[in-house]
This record gives sequence, structure tokens and C-alpha cells, in this order.
Amino acid sequence: MKRLQQLALCGLLGSLPASTAFDVNSLDAAILQDMLESYTEHTASTCTGAAGTTTFTFDYPGLNAASEWYPAYETFEEDLFLAAMSHTDAGNRSWTIRLGQAGNIYSHFCPDMHGETMPPQAHTDAPFIDEVHQSVSVNGYLNFGVGRCNGQDCPANYVHGAGTYQRDAPYTDVPFYSQSLAKHCTGDSCTFASWGSQAHVATIFTSSVMTFNKYTNCGNGIIEHTEMVHNFAPENAVAPELTDQTYFNLPWSGVRRSNLPFALEPNKDTGELSYDDPDTVDYCPLCPWGNDEVGGPQDMGGGRCSRVDLRYLRGYTTFVEPGLFVNRETQDQQYLWCRKPGADGDCSASPSTCMATPTACYNEDGTVKPGYTPIQLRVAADSTPSCTSHIGIFEGYQTVKCKIRDLGFGNSRTYLYAGTSADTCAPWLEGGSMGIYREDTGAGITIPYVRHWSWSEKNELMYFSVYTQDQTEAINLVNSVFDNRGNASPLPLRFETFPPGETFPGPDYNPGALGAVTFVYGDGNDYDIVPGNGRRRMGSSNRDFTVFTMNWWQNGAKLTPGDTFSKRAFVFASELSAAKTTADALVPKVIPDKIDDTRWNPRAVDIYKSGMSFDAVAATSVQGTSTTCTSTIATLECSGFSTPKAGHVPFFYITCGASSYLGPDPYHYTPGNGDWFTFPGLSNDNDKKIRSYACAGEVESVRPTWKLIGWFNASTCSLGSGLSFDDNICDVPTPTTNSPVTAAPTSPPTAQPSKNPT
Repeated sequence: MKRLQQLALCGLLGSLPASTAFDVNSLDAAILQDMLESYTEHTASTCTGAAGTTTFTFDYPGLNAASEWYPAYETFEEDLFLAAMSHTDAGNRSWTIRLGQAGNIYSHFCPDMHGETMPPQAHTDAPFIDEVHQSVSVNGYLNFGVGRCNGQDCPANYVHGAGTYQRDAPYTDVPFYSQSLAKHCTGDSCTFASWGSQAHVATIFTSSVMTFNKYTNCGNGIIEHTEMVHNFAPENAVAPELTDQTYFNLPWSGVRRSNLPFALEPNKDTGELSYDDPDTVDYCPLCPWGNDEVGGPQDMGGGRCSRVDLRYLRGYTTFVEPGLFVNRETQDQQYLWCRKPGADGDCSASPSTCMATPTACYNEDGTVKPGYTPIQLRVAADSTPSCTSHIGIFEGYQTVKCKIRDLGFGNSRTYLYAGTSADTCAPWLEGGSMGIYREDTGAGITIPYVRHWSWSEKNELMYFSVYTQDQTEAINLVNSVFDNRGNASPLPLRFETFPPGETFPGPDYNPGALGAVTFVYGDGNDYDIVPGNGRRRMGSSNRDFTVFTMNWWQNGAKLTPGDTFSKRAFVFASELSAAKTTADALVPKVIPDKIDDTRWNPRAVDIYKSGMSFDAVAATSVQGTSTTCTSTIATLECSGFSTPKAGHVPFFYITCGASSYLGPDPYHYTPGNGDWFTFPGLSNDNDKKIRSYACAGEVESVRPTWKLIGWFNASTCSLGSGLSFDDNICDVPTPTTNSPVTAAPTSPPTAQPSKNPT
């Protein structure tokens, strides 16, 4: 029976219903359960409500065409794929997540909402390596450390949960994904362990980072995600600054901007999340990555939307699909040029040089700098724009010049095109529209092109194109829409930009029905129980990727050998109208924790040997102290544990081609091991690299595999090379299941996630 259960763990049985429990006595199940749950002061999950709605598989279901991955990288997905997990919802909150070899999310697909959440992977040398949901750990002492690597400056030191960049040809011509150490799915949860990779290859550093990820389907579109980072370096093996991890992204993640272009965060004082009125949406600007400093262009007041401590936020960020209207009127105004200070008050002396660009005349918060005078759009009292034709046609559309501004403004060479947003903090406007509107009624026109806001200080003309190919129609349209005859006061106008495909909210506008994905990360007070601080960062990129990440950093955020950091958080798909209520209920359930090696309550894990083969068996119960092996010829060789423990280190079963090894050195087969480097540590020569993804004596295409066996005392347990793992040596009790394990999938895997996943 055990062999059949092991096949299920390896994914050879296809798609299994969640009611089929894998062997609770299996090694993977024991290690993963104990790592995620068996330590003092562990808080049990309150996640409920998903019964009968979860399915999972370890069989690659084929390409999901609707995810629309970058075509050049589509072929890598089959090697990347480890598992898929789905929730079938009675409404429209169904989802499927696909997990990479590292157990990290690379696809979050909502078939009845926005489709694919994760970016399309159009990132050079980084297919499913960077723009995914993963943990990142940094050794701050070594990362670009000046003079700290063999007397020279150090390169980057980032351990990615996902894998390495493709920057070490020919070794990484095929991407190297951080390798799975253990995997287990049962009920409504899937759990994974992996060995994190130094991402910037070829590297001079080793990695002592192990990651754990558990995903639980809570129902109603909600995923509970518990992620762990464990520093498995042996204690006191090298100087602590060489092994300590001191800066973390938990997670490093993001969304596909074209599918989820808007970011919203609740008002930090009231907790309300506004979205109905375009003028009061609680949106966040998404400036180019790195421009999120407090007080900068992304700061919406009091630190909201900037790189601020979680204590100043309300615990969640919501990304919304296209269709939301956000009036960035202050920012839209920044498209208009200004008259420079001291320009004679009317540009009469120097019309060609008296004007300043929007960048020069506005502060980052949208206010006008002292001395600058911005152009104001208006129609004079008791008048019309008096439009006439202007030379030139823009993409077939007529260009007009109209009297809709004050006198006294000189040459402004604008050339502003609809769909190419000049507002770098509003990437959702790219591909959108722009227009001029009356302040009194809101009526207006959309325009494809602004040629000049002004040209001569002696007239009131603005030059722009109108969406018509008929000259007379263009003139009449502007004159009629902005007709101010009979009014004794000037008619103020405003310039606005709109998301792709939209112009202005209509009578049926219902933003609450829009789809949304929400990250719930807690209000920061949770970090009172652990050293360090929590921080949220986000920003745009020059790809279809909005960066979103959480930091554990500062003030004691450190993992020394044997330490583990754990964080339980949530991500969910819903209608925008449900985001606040759902998130508010989840915020108190976010739990960070730092676990030292004295808090674990492991069970026994024993290694039995028969000839040149071995089996590893875990105790059948949590904190169990004994194991059973029914073999009459196998001998007990080593006794260890299912979790970290003082004086013990993880043992790995490693294969490289026809060779195999069982022991504590994950770099056993790495070229140069014992020559220019040992684990843990770094190369003794910056020109000699450490390639965990290569096998000494083998061609570049041959790669190692790793499996986590447990934690053992390396001084008393020494098995070494040549042993083969055989899980048939020892038999274990038959597991109790709610339904039988079948020898074939209960239904054939589908080519892509469907509305009702199977």
C-alpha cells in the first residue's frame, strides 16, 4: 500500500479530490506538518468554509492559453510546474493557483473575473524567476559589501525562493528553478518545502535558506498563505556575518498591470475604502519602482501608499480590474505648462522662452511652485471658443485652434498624445483617453492630440485635434459643447485623462461589481511579538508588472543559523464591494512569528539501511518518539527529527546523474566543493564560481535533485555517497481515507483551468 501512496505524492495518479488524504505517515507529510504546526505558541488556523470545493494535482495540466504568458517562455512552464490547486466557487470567485518547483505561486487564475493575476513574464533572463509570488532573503553584510569578499567588493546576495536568473550560459540556458525538497496535499491545503537559490549567477555565495509554503482554501475566494524562511546553516561553522539573513521580502510579488491596473488602500484614519465617486477614490499612485518614499509622489498623506511601516496602514491593499474611474485632477492639471517667474507678467518680451514644462513648475504633490503661473482653461464670458481650422491633420483627425485660455502665455511645445500618459504615477492611463470638460455640467469632448496649450501671448488659442475627419464638424462640435453665450462669467474648463476604453462614468456605473484581488498583510501591531518591522512597498515597472512586496526588516529582523521566520497572511479574489468587509475580518488573523530551535516539538525520523539502500521513516503521530520498520534485514542507522533542533542539521538525499549522496552538505556534487569553497560560506576567489545547479564531472545539462530527509546529528550520523533511497524497505500502517486512492485520475486533467475546475 505504501508504494501506491508514494506514487500519489509524486503526482503519478493525476488529479485527486481533496477528500483523498495522502499517507499521513509519509516523510513529506510528517516534516511539512511539523514545520508548519508543531512548535510552542503556534496559533491554529481559523480557515473554514471550503469543504468539497478544493482539488489539486501534481500532473502538469498543459498550457493555460488564457494566462497569455510571454510566448518565448511558454515552453519553460512544464519543467517549472510542481502542482496546481483549485477552488470551485458557487459564484464567480473560483481560482486556480499553479505552484513552481519551489512551491511558490507563479499563476493565480480567476476564470470568472480578471483572468490571470501574475505578470506575463516578459523579463529578460527571468522566466518565472522574478515576477512571481516568492520569498527573498538577503545577507545585508555581503550584499554589495565593499571590500568584504576576499578583499574585493561583493556582488549581489539575494536568495530567491523561485530560482536563478539565466545569466550563466550554458548552465542556465534552461532555467534553474529552486528545487522541491518536500510536497504534500490533503483536505483543503497544499504544503511545500524548497531550497532557496542565489539568484544572481554565476555567484560566489552559498545559500543556507530553506523556504516553506502552505496554501489553504478558506472558501469564498480566500487563500490563507503561510510562508516560512529557515536558516539551516550549521551553528558556529563560519563567522556569523557570512550566514545571517538580515533583510526579507515576504513575499516579493505583484500583479499584471493590464488586468489589475488600480491599487486601492483604505483611509488610514477612518478605515473606509471609497471607490464610488471618481473624485474620492482611495487609490494609490503607482510611480516607477523606487519612487515610493514618504513625502514623495506616491504618498497620499500620512504615508498612505508610500513605503511606510505597516502600523500606519489598515492591513490590506486591493488591486482592481479595468473600469474604475479615478479623477487625478490635480495630476491632470500638471499636463498644462506654466509661465516662468519674472516673465514680464505676460510673456511679451520673450514668448519663445517664457514658458516652463509641467515638470519644472509643479511640486510632486501637484501644487504650483512659487512664482509660476499655470495655464487655466476657460471660455470667455458671453462667448464661444470661436474655433477655426489649423494646419495639419493628426492620424486623419482634424486639428483646430480655439480660444479657451487667458492671454499672456507663450510657446509651449507639448505634443501630448492620448494613450501615452505623461503622468508617470498613473500607468493605468496608458492606452486610455483624454478630454476637455465643462466644470458646470461635466459635458465635454475627448481628444486624441494636444499640439500646443499656447503659442502666442497675444491670443487665447489652444491647438488640439478632434475625433472627426470633417473640418466643419470639428469646429462646430467644440463651439457648441463649450458655448458660453449669455453668461456674464467665464466658463471654467478642466483637462482629464481616463483609463483605456473609458471616457466618463455613465448612469449605469457600478464600480463595486468590478473584480479585485486583495493582499491582506496585517496592521503592523503583530510585529510587537517579533523583532524587526513590517513594511509594504509597491510601484510600477516598464513591463506589464506592478511590484508589490512586504518587508521584514530593521531592528533585529535577522535569522541566525537555526532560526525561522513564519508569517500567515491572505490573498483573495472578490468583487470590489466585498474587499473591505472581507479584508477587515482577515487582518486580525495575520500572524508573524520568529521561531528559534528550542520551540519545536518534532517527531522522530529514523533512517534504516538495507545493503546499499535506505528508507527514512517518521513516527506515526505528532511528537511521536519511535518509528516502525517491518523489514527483517534493515538496520537502524541514524535517529533524527522532523524539525530543526539544536545540534542537528538537515540531511538531504541528492542525486547527480548515476551518483547519490545522503548527508548535510547540499553542495556535495557542486564543482569546486572542498577546493575553492565549502558550505556554508563563499568562494575563496571571486573569479571561481559556485554552481549548485551543476554536477561535478557531468555535462552542463545534468542537474542535481534534492530531497529533505529530516534533521540529524552530523557527528554521529555519517552515511555519505552511494546509497539509494528506497521507500519500500520499511512498511507503514495503511492510512485512513474518506475515499479510496485510485490508480488513475478521477477525471482527466483539463488543458487549462475552467470555470468549474476538476
